[in-house]
Amino acid sequence: MPLEKVKEKEFLARQIGCKGVGVSLVRYKPGEGAAYVHRHRFQEEVFMTLKGNGTIILDGHRISMPEGTIIRVSPKVNRALGNDSKEDVVFLLMGAIPPKKFPLGGRTLLGDGIPDRNKVPKWKKATLAEGSK
Repeated sequence: MPLEKVKEKEFLARQIGCKGVGVSLVRYKPGEGAAYVHRHRFQEEVFMTLKGNGTIILDGHRISMPEGTIIRVSPKVNRALGNDSKEDVVFLLMGAIPPKKFPLGGRTLLGDGIPDRNKVPKWKKATLAEGSK
């Protein structure tokens, strides 16, 4: 998929036939970011900046993610993606664990996300693109 065609969030795992890996693309406009911080019970995730200069918050620490940066995040680390820059950013998100099926009829590999809505990142506009539900 050409990066310029990525909308707010594109769930790709099923489209490309993945059975054990969740794969998504997320686009944030300047000042946008995840509506809340989240972590997982079991799933580790990998985030890569494909276009632009993004930001990831890991356990309260804001970390710049210039284009080409790739970061692995362990399950228990609180995380949120966003865009503190002046141009759109596109992230690739991946996570894996041997599943029996996509839980709860969801679109992501695991239904083990643990949102913390008391820890809201400070973006100009928060979206639910990264943390579904």
